[in-house]
Amino acid sequence: MSIAQSPPPAAPVAETAKLHKRALGVPDLVFFIVAASAPLTAVAGGIATTYLVTGNRAVPFFFIPLGIVLALFVVGYAAMSRHVANAGAFYAYVARGLGKVQGVGAAFIALIAYNSMQIGIYGLFGVALG
Repeated sequence: MSIAQSPPPAAPVAETAKLHKRALGVPDLVFFIVAASAPLTAVAGGIATTYLVTGNRAVPFFFIPLGIVLALFVVGYAAMSRHVANAGAFYAYVARGLGKVQGVGAAFIALIAYNSMQIGIYGLFGVALG
């Protein structure tokens, strides 16, 4: 007579979705800060260069709607941060709220938008310095 052996009880599963203490080093933090300030840097650089090229005195007032949009974004980002426990960037937030496919789409849109802003700033500097 054979006796069926049951598998040993599984060990308790540790929470792996959370970031461990001291998991981020100095290079990680520097990269995070640079990545977080990239949109503001690109937009602020574009507005200043647009003012230089056009001489239009109303251009600095574009900082007002920019500040309002960023404030709304920050409120939503901070509210969502309670629900996202991993160290992912914008993709993690969109994937958690809308799904993985939409998260990948948002990541590619952000990549194209950042590159487009940078190319536009190069064009503005070319006009200003040329």
